[in-house]
Amino acid sequence: MRSATKTTIIMLLICMLGLLLLTACDDSDDEEKTPTPTATSTENGGKVEKVKITIGNHTDKTGAASQAMQVVDAGLADVIKHYNDNNLIPGVEVDLVEYDGMLDPGRDIPGWLWLQERGADLIMGWLPALGLTLGPLADEEQFPFFTTTVDGELIDPPGYVLAGSPLIEDAAWTLIDWVMQNDWDWQTKGPAKVGGGIDEAGNPEIIFSVFKKYAEMYPERMEWIGGYTVPVGTYTWASEVESLKDADYIYLPNIFPFFLKDYVQAGYDKAKFLTTDNHTSFLVLMNDMGLWPEFDGTLNLTQSEWWTEDAEYSNFARELASTYRSSEYDKIAQSPKGYNSFANGIHALETIKLAAETVGPENIDSQALYEAAQKLLIEFDGVQRFSYTETKRTSPDRLAMYVANAETKGFDPISEWFSVQSPPE
Repeated sequence: MRSATKTTIIMLLICMLGLLLLTACDDSDDEEKTPTPTATSTENGGKVEKVKITIGNHTDKTGAASQAMQVVDAGLADVIKHYNDNNLIPGVEVDLVEYDGMLDPGRDIPGWLWLQERGADLIMGWLPALGLTLGPLADEEQFPFFTTTVDGELIDPPGYVLAGSPLIEDAAWTLIDWVMQNDWDWQTKGPAKVGGGIDEAGNPEIIFSVFKKYAEMYPERMEWIGGYTVPVGTYTWASEVESLKDADYIYLPNIFPFFLKDYVQAGYDKAKFLTTDNHTSFLVLMNDMGLWPEFDGTLNLTQSEWWTEDAEYSNFARELASTYRSSEYDKIAQSPKGYNSFANGIHALETIKLAAETVGPENIDSQALYEAAQKLLIEFDGVQRFSYTETKRTSPDRLAMYVANAETKGFDPISEWFSVQSPPE
């Protein structure tokens, strides 16, 4: 991995890991937050005072997504510790404050305010609906908001929302186009029947509209048989399963094990399932439900390698977990993609580092962070994988396709890293 800073992050990680490899107040105040001094450290025999910069984590501790978010939150906390312990941002100590949004839309804005009141210099959000709620606030207040999933309207024009995943519509188009061109033999079999089920927090309208558009543009490849939307917190999918019984491919809801259970119990096995990194946070739940055999062969569009691969990203992931979560290592290994979200934390940390190098730790504010983020570039194994620019607000530059392997309870790569695609205008 490489970041466009004076000293690349890969060199820092090599040094620190022993060659194993990886603010603002409300604008209504018209006042900038003054960075807070924190504990001192000793360098070259002298005392060096560090500035505290705080990352606010808008997460889910007790709601429907809390089981998956435990691992995501662990990855974020651990990569922050790694940066602090190894002094990867000289002059800065990074703090973390967390808010339990409970997957409740009514807590989205209160959580934003709560994190700011506790000193957050930037805020991170993980769940799909958060971008829709908090994105406009970030732009209004000119406050950096690192989220995961957004749609095109949130970042047009480009502003203070910085996504760690592709645009929802880009991911959907990239996924279905790869499947139709590489997995389904439409020349012989005719168009594939494709459908999906998503809860209201999973951006169903955007994803389904992209699939429908693809079917309209390429009727010889794909037939859209319908998308079904249910309220957040739905655990029964019997009627949706019945409607999708003839599908060749089904795009699963984020909390997919309950859909999978109902599909299997109904006696169906025709469909191949389509997923992204959002789904893999729920592998532990699926494993607990004994559904790996039914999940075998599922296609997964991803932006990170699988846990067991010998690659820069996954090597660092295992080293990070073994250093800070040794007692939980085996559990993390069962559902590592959630832990792999530490990369989103690296986006924020490298932004802080760039800002510190540019304006000095004591001068970091929301504008300095915003300007630094637009210079971010991260490589893994010599391939540019993430970046922001003055106009680009989704960081992934490349994705890859993997397939679920029930025997190893993991995923195997079936493609090289390829560029993210966008739906035609």
